[in-house]
Amino acid sequence: METYRDIKTPIGKMRITANENSLTAITLINTKEGDPISESSSSAILDEAEKQLQEYFAGTRKQFDLPLDWGDMPEFRKHTLQTAAQIPWGMVITYGDLAKLSGNDLAARACGSAMANNPFMIVVPCHRVIGSDNALHGFSAEGGLNVKQQLLEMEGVEFKNGKVVR
Repeated sequence: METYRDIKTPIGKMRITANENSLTAITLINTKEGDPISESSSSAILDEAEKQLQEYFAGTRKQFDLPLDWGDMPEFRKHTLQTAAQIPWGMVITYGDLAKLSGNDLAARACGSAMANNPFMIVVPCHRVIGSDNALHGFSAEGGLNVKQQLLEMEGVEFKNGKVVR
């Protein structure tokens, strides 16, 4: 049985979803100003995920330690997401770099697709993957590229003329 919790964050309302053993999703959800936060049942996994996410937004957590349920996700996507989870706080890499790290130099577009289908926003930091031109590309979460830039700026990444300064 899955449970969920909605939490307020600086980038909007997030929904954390878990089963008995691990997280199954972390997503931004579309809300209107003043929408109430949904009630949720008690869960140690949800408690810990909320705690770690709030620490991240406070700038005190740089890496997550949460059990993730990868389900029956295709192996390349899972491997790519697990590789992306290792990108350090405040660092960015290109889709091409991620492809190389994932074991297939020619799979930059496939890596982009994996990032677009990331079920674990923030914990798997797809926001840290940028285009080879140092511009922000493809962020499918609510708020799009504005949220991606906000997250990167929160981590200390600098921008000039809409591109990451590296």
